[in-house]
Amino acid sequence: MTAAVARQTADPANGPYAGQYALAGPARIADPRVTPIRGDLADIALAGKLFAPHYVVPLERAVVVPSVALRKAASDASEQTSELLAGESFMVLDIAGRDDAAWAWGYGKHDDYLGYLPMSALGERDTVPPAATPDGADPVASAEAMVGMPYLWGGRGGGGIDCSGLVQVVFARAGIDLPRDSDQQADAPVGRLLDDGEASQRGDLLFFPDHVMIQRDAETVIHASQDNGKVSIEALADVLARKATALTGRRRVL
Repeated sequence: MTAAVARQTADPANGPYAGQYALAGPARIADPRVTPIRGDLADIALAGKLFAPHYVVPLERAVVVPSVALRKAASDASEQTSELLAGESFMVLDIAGRDDAAWAWGYGKHDDYLGYLPMSALGERDTVPPAATPDGADPVASAEAMVGMPYLWGGRGGGGIDCSGLVQVVFARAGIDLPRDSDQQADAPVGRLLDDGEASQRGDLLFFPDHVMIQRDAETVIHASQDNGKVSIEALADVLARKATALTGRRRVL
C-alpha cells in the first residue's frame, strides 16, 4: 500500500490540482533531512516549489508506544537517525508493506525530521493523549536530571539520547523549539550567536563540529557524550583539551 492508495493523492499535472502549480526552473533541496520529498512523491506543501511525480496530503498519526526509532530506511537494521516519544505526532506520507510489517515514511510534526518507522507504533491522533506540554522548567536543570542516561546515536530519551537530542528535549520542556541535529541548532533562528568577546552563561549552547553542549556554569558543561557513553557533567577545559579543537560557535537561546 502506498500513499497514493492510502489517502488523497495530489497530482498537479492531473486531477483537481491541475493548473494550480507551475515550476519556473530547477530548485535546490536546502536540507534533505527536513524536506519531505523522494524520487516518487512529495508533501503537497512542496507543490510548485519542487517537482515530484505525485504530491500527497500528509496523514497525522500519534506515537502509541513509549518510544520508536526513526530510521533511514524501512528496516530494523537501518541506521537510527532520531526517535519519537509517546504522544508525539508523525506526519505519514507513504506506507509500504502490510499489517504488522508495514512501515511509514514521513516526518515528526515537532521538528520536520524525515525517516521511516513501523506503522504498528502509530495510532489515531484523537485517541492518543498529546505529548507532554511545556512546563517552563530550566533546561539546565532538566538536563542535570538526565545525567547518567546512556548515549544513543539518534536517541531522544527512550533507550538513550545523543547530544542534540538532549538539547532539543530539554529546551522543548521550556517551550523553546529547536531543530534535531547540532548543525541545525547552531544555525537555528532562535536567540543569537555570541560574539568572541562575550562570556558564556548558564543555558548557552556550545558547538563543536558534530557536537553540542549546554553551559552549566562558568566552568562546567552538560552533554550527552559519546566519549563517556552517557549524559555527563564535565569541566569545559577538559572537553576542550580532549577535543583538541576550538568551539565553532555559541548560541544564547534563553
